[in-house]
Amino acid sequence: MNGCPLRIVVVEDEPLALARLCDLLAEQPGVEVVARAANGREGLAAVAAHLPDAVFLDVEMPGMSGTELMHVLPAPRPEVVFVTAFPQHAVEAFAGGAVHYLLKPVSRVGVAQALSRLRPKDDPLQEAWLRIPARRRGGTRLLRPEEVDALVADLGDCAAWTAEGELPVDGTLAHWEERLESSGFVRVHRKALVRLAAVREISSDDELVLGGGRIPVSRRRLEELRKRFRG
Repeated sequence: MNGCPLRIVVVEDEPLALARLCDLLAEQPGVEVVARAANGREGLAAVAAHLPDAVFLDVEMPGMSGTELMHVLPAPRPEVVFVTAFPQHAVEAFAGGAVHYLLKPVSRVGVAQALSRLRPKDDPLQEAWLRIPARRRGGTRLLRPEEVDALVADLGDCAAWTAEGELPVDGTLAHWEERLESSGFVRVHRKALVRLAAVREISSDDELVLGGGRIPVSRRRLEELRKRFRG
């Protein structure tokens, strides 16, 4: 299954929300929306007909609700991602085996996070889906890892060093260290992750020289980094 397209059925009774979610999913590489349904009964038929890998499922729908549909999905049972404006349903969703809970209004960041729950960490698609959500005036920009030179801890959240300057990023440094390890980022001290390919040199005072400035290196990491650059 690794590397194969992720086949998804979307079940949503609001036409605009259905179209929005399908569009956001279709933007992602390796994702195929094989069917869309406007209610639970249509969704059940679509899942039975297409045998998808996952179903993105609204909770509040007329007739058969999303949680009711979850319990009658046919085998082989797809992974379930709930999509709803009502966070109080989260406990029931996870108790029923849902892998993620996506709150409306749905965003690109939320969709990317949901997709990451549907494949193993070593799946090639994980790298294709990986984006760093940087806040800018008027919205959020999804940065590819290669667009970020470093992530620096900033009062709990992080600041991304980019060609546009420093941009605030949601999430802790520990979270991003795990997500970005395969993209060439390493922890150089307790408050900074650096993409090694972005390092221009190690200065005489033991700092990493990047396009946007300098970042000091902890004594413990310094010799390891020197070996990497010599190699």
